[in-house]
Amino acid sequence: MELIKLTAEHIKEMYDIRFSVTENLVHAHQIEYLQREVILADVAQNGGWICRFDDCYVGYGLGIHIPHALIGGLFVRPEYQGRGVGGAILEKITEWFFEQGDTEIELTTDEHSSAARFYQARGWHSCGQDEYGQLIMKKRKMAK
Repeated sequence: MELIKLTAEHIKEMYDIRFSVTENLVHAHQIEYLQREVILADVAQNGGWICRFDDCYVGYGLGIHIPHALIGGLFVRPEYQGRGVGGAILEKITEWFFEQGDTEIELTTDEHSSAARFYQARGWHSCGQDEYGQLIMKKRKMAK
């Protein structure tokens, strides 16, 4: 398993991975985030990683500032879930945010999904729902 910094050259693989998932499907309000220009701007923030297993790209995650710290997406091909891919990507993005000086990170996901359980198991806390009914989750930097 190899984690590689996301670049504009990975957009095709990002789309392939994003549309391979069977949970957290694209909601109508998220379509604008899939436009090439938006993805290029998000990737340019340098908070994303893509995971390669052998010769196959199997997962990616993207940390962005909008202006607050947000996991803009973390997706793993279903056949690679449970192999540590998502956890490794999440750890990289979390470290990146905290190294940037952020003390709290936010994300949204579908309530009652395996993704929500994945984040809860890694110390993320539910903070209600957004205007679209998605679960808002946050993680704070631990004091040293």
